[in-house]
Amino acid sequence: RRSDKDFEIGLDLSDLDQAELVEDLGGHLNIPGDPVTGDVRIFGKFRKNEIEELMDWSGIFEELRRKGFNDFQVDLQYLSELDQRIFVKENDHVLIHIRLKLANFRFRLHPGAPRKKFLYIDWLMTANPRARNFRPERLFPGQDLPGLGIFNQLSDFIANLAIGVGARGAFNIPEYFHDAMLFHRQFNFYDPLREAFFRAVIRDLRHQGARRISRAFSEGRILDLTGKVIEWTPGEMLSILSPEVEEMVWSREYFTRVVRELKRIRIRMLDESEKAPVNPTETRD
Repeated sequence: RRSDKDFEIGLDLSDLDQAELVEDLGGHLNIPGDPVTGDVRIFGKFRKNEIEELMDWSGIFEELRRKGFNDFQVDLQYLSELDQRIFVKENDHVLIHIRLKLANFRFRLHPGAPRKKFLYIDWLMTANPRARNFRPERLFPGQDLPGLGIFNQLSDFIANLAIGVGARGAFNIPEYFHDAMLFHRQFNFYDPLREAFFRAVIRDLRHQGARRISRAFSEGRILDLTGKVIEWTPGEMLSILSPEVEEMVWSREYFTRVVRELKRIRIRMLDESEKAPVNPTETRD
């Protein structure tokens, strides 16, 4: 239960074309596998058939088949205790690549709070190798191919993995604005100032669309009201499963700070034909 759920600010994402966005985007562990068979186990727990069952239950396989992929295979890789990977491939093409870690999350904004076990989503990528005749300008920054549009199913899969390993939640550090857009359906920024900045971008630039906003960040065309360039700075986004941790982090104080900061921030975006001012960039700490 989020104690101040009614206090949370709603985000109007209607003009950011969520359907297009989804379609285009893409601790100490136990032994890595069975000592007898050598089978890889994710987090020393999930065998390949169990990962397949979770993916199937989450609707991932159904969506892949609906998109024409019928010969895909799941591949698990254990490179180290801090690097465990899940692939879904068809022939030599990687359709899904997930890199996960277990980490004891440090609540640096809550002095004295003990660290809690969280599932860290270090990398999440989907790609549609069958995409044809797409224009490069239709890709998001960091993309080589359009994605598969299965983020909701992947999110359910990751949540079930987190529950299965006894984690208190999951977190990620989105490299791009459009990554944060996707994750914000189930995740919020841990730092209320980052959350406020993200919401301010959506509030002030929603008419531009997610792709144009993300590209503008990459090209240094996002400015504050003083004309300073604002860089996209990655920060932790959390999805919390534990009611106790949720009440501590998503408190009334958190949303009060978000509201106050939102009132202070105004964001604007230069057109592609305009040159960004030559001045020091501002990062969001």
